[in-house]
Amino acid sequence: MSLPNIPNITPTISVTVEQTIPLLLSSIALEELALAHIINAEAEKLQFVLGTLPTGTALSPAVVSLAELFAVDSSVQRTLRDVIKKEMLLEFKFENVLDLIGTLPPVVSTFLFVSNRDDNMVAIFDISTPLSPLLIRKFGTGDFPGSLNGPTGLAITGNTLYVANQFDNTVAIFDILHPTDPIHVGQVSTGLSEPIGFAITGNILYIANQGDASGVAIYDISAPTDPIFVSKFTGEEFPGALNSPTGLAITGNTLYVSNQLDDIVAIFDISAPIDPIHVDNFGTDDLSGPTGLVITGTTLSVANFNDSTIEVYDITIPTDPIRVADFDTEDLSGPQGLVIYPADPVTPPLLYVANFNDSTVEVYDINNYPVDPIRIRDFGTGVLNGSFGLAIYPTGPV
Repeated sequence: MSLPNIPNITPTISVTVEQTIPLLLSSIALEELALAHIINAEAEKLQFVLGTLPTGTALSPAVVSLAELFAVDSSVQRTLRDVIKKEMLLEFKFENVLDLIGTLPPVVSTFLFVSNRDDNMVAIFDISTPLSPLLIRKFGTGDFPGSLNGPTGLAITGNTLYVANQFDNTVAIFDILHPTDPIHVGQVSTGLSEPIGFAITGNILYIANQGDASGVAIYDISAPTDPIFVSKFTGEEFPGALNSPTGLAITGNTLYVSNQLDDIVAIFDISAPIDPIHVDNFGTDDLSGPTGLVITGTTLSVANFNDSTIEVYDITIPTDPIRVADFDTEDLSGPQGLVIYPADPVTPPLLYVANFNDSTVEVYDINNYPVDPIRIRDFGTGVLNGSFGLAIYPTGPV
């Protein structure tokens, strides 16, 4: 006798555990719906023989004997016993799905903080579904008197949020361990004059100051909620390098400082973080009122406030940026803060741009960046007022 010939079946299963769970729950729901129909049919069977079902159809014979009623009742009981058996199996199946859910990592939401300079508020959006931002709340002086006054730049390290207050020369500090319920924990003012932008490297916080000698303050944030002023460097020390500094960005040992009034970005070597060295400037022919800066890989993006564009530079050699593109004169209006949503294996990286004049945030798909950024949408109309700074929490991969 020959052996059976079994074909080689090697299907590729591409369904993830996260995708499997809703499929299993849907199958349970559909089976429960089917059982509900069966139970309803059995109930109508009893109503029919008892003459209480309004069908308009007469019984034949017109009179049902007691024995016949018992027979129908027995039939219903047998069917319901089978339904009960199936319900028990569905309960086991549901418990197994619950166990499967328990093996998944906890869901971590991602939040975008947006400062509103013109109404002294910071808005919080849930961007866990990046293309569908959901407003969670706004907080400001009504919640924390004296904390916000012309909020501009934002920065986050760990569970601490810094908010630059342009109008009262302070930086407000918030604990955002519970990001939808921030707690005001402090305020600093030393060395600040119209603070407007931040950059963080290690335990050093740099703060751009637009007013009073146009400088950058340096704070030690080893204790994030208790920053210590270290020093300040200004345009007096580095003539031609600092004039109304606004945005800051860091890659390695290089600090970039945008200068809104000089239409340049200055480059500083911060190998010694508290003793920066001016290296060069760039952008004279490309920039007009540069504000926000953001870096992804070897690409530096600069918000061009006056021209309502984003200028893009290749910084493979950090001290020798090369302009590669600009984009979007139609949808931007006074761009300020920039932030990039961290990429993951499924979601393409997204660039968020605070649109100050329109009080919105623009979203771009930059999967092929710096080539061919694709505008996705804007949001914040009716919620934002002078959208300025952007920061994402948590700051690492989610």
